[in-house]
Amino acid sequence: MILSFNTDYHYEIGPTYDGKVPEEYRLQKNHTGIAYLSWYIRKGSVELTTADSTRHLHKGDWAFMDPFTTRSHHFSRDAELISIRFRLNWRGLHFIPPRLGLRTDHPKEDTALLKSAEALCAFEAIHRTKTHPSSPATLCRRSQYFSEWLYQWHKNREAMGVQATAPIDPRVSEIMAIIGQRPSIQPIDYAQLQTTIGLSKAQINRIFKSATGLTPRKWCEAQLLRAAEDWLLANQLSVKEIAARLDFFDASHFIKWFRAHTNVTPTVWRTRKTPL
Repeated sequence: MILSFNTDYHYEIGPTYDGKVPEEYRLQKNHTGIAYLSWYIRKGSVELTTADSTRHLHKGDWAFMDPFTTRSHHFSRDAELISIRFRLNWRGLHFIPPRLGLRTDHPKEDTALLKSAEALCAFEAIHRTKTHPSSPATLCRRSQYFSEWLYQWHKNREAMGVQATAPIDPRVSEIMAIIGQRPSIQPIDYAQLQTTIGLSKAQINRIFKSATGLTPRKWCEAQLLRAAEDWLLANQLSVKEIAARLDFFDASHFIKWFRAHTNVTPTVWRTRKTPL
């Protein structure tokens, strides 16, 4: 489900999870993705490692991770948690600048953030297994639960000192429009960019990274990963067909690339119903 609160922000809720951590998710290494991820530890513990730090989280702890956060984690066998993920498109970006490192919190009491997370997870648990299309009333209720979660999530983010986003350089938006026309593993056509934008390759890379925190190549990889995930979720194309659509040399090339970014093969990723 995609929500658009204004012309800049487009949200899409991903899988939610509330309960015991399945065995296959207890231990993962070097996992990344393009979704915002929030965990609330209900029981047990987890050792969570990112490029910046290693944290040991226990009952009552929250963990918040932005897109492109590479993490390794090890949950205790008795671990239970709430896990909520959502994707975002903000003026061509899959995150709200600035992109932050791992944040943790331990509220002294139950908060509106936790209550909204519980309500969203409870609603999703009821409707997750239904195979028939959702009614307009159901979609409306889902939107309400998700909107309340997002509101509380944004409040929590602001409470951690995150400042409002700055306008993006219009030249950067133009670069995105050119290189994002079709997701592809092929190299960026800098000759076209230089002619259209009127800047050198070095200048293009500099203004793009200054505005987004990513190089044009990394930004393209994010578009590529999102397209791959969407096609895998749709379950209408084979891995070989997806590889061809994204201009990989062959299926093996795509599988190797996808595994380097997600730590699992496309086939395994497609079969996992409740990712953390």
